[in-house]
Amino acid sequence: MLLEDPALAEAVELGDLDNLVRLVDGIAGAREWDRLLNLRERCRLAVERGKQVWGVAHYCNYRLALEAPPHIAGALITEPRGHMLPGPLPEIIASRLTWSELADHLPDSPERAVVAQERVLRGDDLSATDADVELLGLPLTLADWEGSPALAVYKPSGGQFDPPDLPEMNEASTGVRLPQVDEEASVALADLGREWLERSNGSLEVVCVQGSALDAIATLGAPSVRMKEVELSDAMEWMMWLAASGGAHGVRAGLATGRSKAWWALAQVAAVGNEWPIEAEDLFESSEGLRWYLWSDLAEDVGWACRLAVEDPVDGLAWALTALDAV
Repeated sequence: MLLEDPALAEAVELGDLDNLVRLVDGIAGAREWDRLLNLRERCRLAVERGKQVWGVAHYCNYRLALEAPPHIAGALITEPRGHMLPGPLPEIIASRLTWSELADHLPDSPERAVVAQERVLRGDDLSATDADVELLGLPLTLADWEGSPALAVYKPSGGQFDPPDLPEMNEASTGVRLPQVDEEASVALADLGREWLERSNGSLEVVCVQGSALDAIATLGAPSVRMKEVELSDAMEWMMWLAASGGAHGVRAGLATGRSKAWWALAQVAAVGNEWPIEAEDLFESSEGLRWYLWSDLAEDVGWACRLAVEDPVDGLAWALTALDAV
């Protein structure tokens, strides 16, 4: 039932989008959450009458997710996202509210498990939580070897999705291109950056060769590069960031999805994908022999970039990935 509010009614009928956005900002700034919910519902009803104010309704949800109390924000996790929002609502909500604050206010839904994963990635240990928040076999606590994931930062003005820090790299010559090997792990690695390729302006290439990481990078066509061997935790941070993001113009999937895809890619490279779901300790032990590298060509990147390589000295295989997306 709509509350009486002539000012909101008039603003929606006029349909001036700039004015409606300013109205949302003012109501959110005054923390008048019931009034913001009222405006959202008025916009939804107006859409049914042909008014083009659906984006305002989604923006209302964004500000509610970003700032409203847990009992209001938690109820939003099953709401349609809207393509204009900078990130998925479960991630936005979980970026500022802990699991203990949210748990009693989240509807039973798959999104509830997504919120739980987002909170795990922010340091909540939910290993004693009920099984209804398990997602794709992922554990409810963060392993040391997963590093410190690059967290999204949401503000009223939008989202900020900075990549992990790059280490100082050394120049290296890569050699000649080698014949590519068809490996299932290549598909899993490519899936990390598929959003950049399919829904933004990005490029994505993954190769697998019988050889070293340098051989794999050479097969991508880079004759000289900068590179640095890194720990698994560093590689996981980059894989999660890549899979979570939408690049310059794609749709951000969220860090919970990033973690899921990074785990699957690691399992495939470590040749234990057939053991899925897999315990964190078992996955780590299976991947201990792998050697990971971050690399870059000698030109300065403009926009979004992720370049990763990994070699398996036991099986003699190596993979290299490059994902680029201009702003």
